[in-house]
Amino acid sequence: MPGQAKHTAAISLGIMGAGFLATFPLGGWGGALLHGGFEAGLVGGLADWFAVTALFRHPLGIPIPHTALLPRNRDKVVRSLIQAIETELLTKESIVTKTTEFKIGERLLDLLETHREDAAAVAVRVSEFALERLPMDRIVPMLAGALESKLRELDTAGLLRKISDEALARGYEEKALAFLIDKAGGLASREETRRQLGIIGAAALQNLQVGGLMGFAVNAFISFMDEEKIGGLLQNAIVGTLAEMQQREDHPLREMLVETLRGAIRNLPESPSVLAELEGWKARLADGGEIERQLSGWLEGLRVKALDFVREQRFTDDYVLPAISGLLASLRANPQVIELFQTWVQERITGFVERNHWKIGKLVKENIDKLDNDALIEMMEDKIGGDLQWIRVNGAVCGFLIGLALEGINLLA
Repeated sequence: MPGQAKHTAAISLGIMGAGFLATFPLGGWGGALLHGGFEAGLVGGLADWFAVTALFRHPLGIPIPHTALLPRNRDKVVRSLIQAIETELLTKESIVTKTTEFKIGERLLDLLETHREDAAAVAVRVSEFALERLPMDRIVPMLAGALESKLRELDTAGLLRKISDEALARGYEEKALAFLIDKAGGLASREETRRQLGIIGAAALQNLQVGGLMGFAVNAFISFMDEEKIGGLLQNAIVGTLAEMQQREDHPLREMLVETLRGAIRNLPESPSVLAELEGWKARLADGGEIERQLSGWLEGLRVKALDFVREQRFTDDYVLPAISGLLASLRANPQVIELFQTWVQERITGFVERNHWKIGKLVKENIDKLDNDALIEMMEDKIGGDLQWIRVNGAVCGFLIGLALEGINLLA
């Protein structure tokens, strides 16, 4: 477009020059009138060509004073441009006012509501990205170190005391005894148990060393009872006793066993062997790297399961989309939240503009400084050269018309 306008301007100037030369031989008032018009048009076209050219370079390369205005006054032009941008075109107040009118909070809500599916896809992808790039090599040692430190600081005796008190408060000794009685009853009722009891009982009777009348009675009993009868006798006695212990909480043997268990639980924190074993286990666990190995495997498995879950469609349908819908509904129902967000954003923008407004001019200057004079002139001619060339055309045409008028007045006079 600038080239076409320049070509048109050159044609208009050529027409005026050709007309000026062609009307020299003409006589009469008509020839004089045309000659005066073309003469004035030629002068106007040349004057405007000189003026337009003088903005960017020396006309015909001649260093005429007050020409090549842009290269000679480049710094002044740039400063004026920057000042105009900073103080008139892009002032702090205009930027802040325009951002206030934008209503960022409401626009974000509308955008999120319109593109809910896209927002859900982004949320899923972000979740997947975060899980895939979890720094396990840093998380695991950090957590393991914290757990090992806590384990070393752990008061074993105090922990056992708390466990003991809690167990007694919850009646775990009675529950443990009831469990043992039930299991013992099932074991004692077996056929194999009766056979083993018979063998043990018969062997015990054979080893009795009793003399006199008592010895005679024992030998008679042994000859009368075989292993099967002895086993049945002992089994019935044991099963019956266990059944009574299950039914009666005040059974003497049951009370004795419960009290024994209570004493064992109560004395557990004071047992040197138990404390030594636990301290050794604690030291091995804290110093052997076992915690880190176990934690690494557990967290890696958890991460894989979480990734699989996030990649399933039901994660989007059942969790992400309802969460977005709930968030939108909550925000719509609480306009004060949006207003608070708008105020917060506006404060951030205002502060950013206050701190960085001067950078607008700096950026403009930096970009202009990247261009040498020839490149800057070429850019300006490309942007506004077309309009400037039309000044030359208008100058030639207006000069021609004015020349006609003036020559007509001259002829009339």
